[in-house]
Amino acid sequence: MNIEPLKTILDLTENKQNSIVYFLKDNIKYKLNKYYLYEEKNKDIFVNQNIICIKRNDLSLDIKGKIISVKKNKIGINVNNIFNKFISFDKYYIFLKNSRSKADDREFFEALLQNLG
Repeated sequence: MNIEPLKTILDLTENKQNSIVYFLKDNIKYKLNKYYLYEEKNKDIFVNQNIICIKRNDLSLDIKGKIISVKKNKIGINVNNIFNKFISFDKYYIFLKNSRSKADDREFFEALLQNLG
């Protein structure tokens, strides 16, 4: 089902991240520490960022992993280095965290070169 129970609340509020987090279970709130809500208007989603996807219809944590690809309306996520999952933006609240390591920088620039070339 495509029901989004928080839609009307989010349309009225200025701080969407706090509004979403308020309605989440405590174990999910704990995992969102140092993550921020992705909003399309900011366009700040990149390869190698850590991601947590919360389902819009039941507010459950569905996916936690690292972004491996970003295409128009789809995100590719590597989940626990076991499998990749591709999701669309419109079914999830997406929370991101930037990673800061030399290995991640190298992988990011390699992916950037592949997309440019």
